[in-house]
Amino acid sequence: MTTIKQILMGIAVATSVCVLPNHSVNAASLINFEPLDGKLPDGSVAIDNMAITNQFSSLGVTFGIDRNLDGLPDAGLFPRLEAVGYSDPVPAFESIKGGVYDIAAPGFENRLGSFFLRGVGSLTKGESLLISYTSPTNAASAEIWDIDGHPVIGAEQWEVQALGSDLSVIDSIVSPAGTTFALDGSPWLWSFDRPEKDIYAIRVNYTGDTRNVGLAFDNFSPLAVEGSEPEPKTSVPEATSAIGLLIFGTFAYRLRKAK
Repeated sequence: MTTIKQILMGIAVATSVCVLPNHSVNAASLINFEPLDGKLPDGSVAIDNMAITNQFSSLGVTFGIDRNLDGLPDAGLFPRLEAVGYSDPVPAFESIKGGVYDIAAPGFENRLGSFFLRGVGSLTKGESLLISYTSPTNAASAEIWDIDGHPVIGAEQWEVQALGSDLSVIDSIVSPAGTTFALDGSPWLWSFDRPEKDIYAIRVNYTGDTRNVGLAFDNFSPLAVEGSEPEPKTSVPEATSAIGLLIFGTFAYRLRKAK
């Protein structure tokens, strides 16, 4: 009877260890500002023009505006959730190809979705978007939409800055200068991929020479460059399974020694 109990106990322990979830592998989440069942991750109901601050804090990031470029969010200034289409008097961009405000060019509709992030108003006015991290990251990517321009009124252009632990700029990438049709109603993808986790914040600054421009920001991958996440290797046993088999093997060995 004792032998049978030991066998059953070994199977139970091994099984319980094997089925424990492995939380060490966590794919980077893509923040596309699309609500799930009408709600954002914090449970708030997504509505056009709502201020975006800590609704995505469960994913390790908060959003703000850094007007004085000190790396800290300014009180009373917030980016806004923007619904596609000209549903309100505060659009983020005008697309010639899309034919109206806040409409993606043909072929990009699914990528833009139903919501994206814009600045405080229709004009940037030096109000840089700031994304602050709970814990530092080494990689991130996102899209800025509708970077266009005109030979007479000038070109739109953006600089995306990675800020270090002291909130100074440690890396940056500059968008192409906008032309009439090149990125009209379509996205420009930027990304950082650094050897160490030293990015504590990301700031998006407008550097173009035309003033009539707003920010349209979407598809933010906060922890990795979108599409670069490794696929899970199902053929390799997880550590929890290996531990379970080791425990079971130990029980079997003891039973064999007892005979």
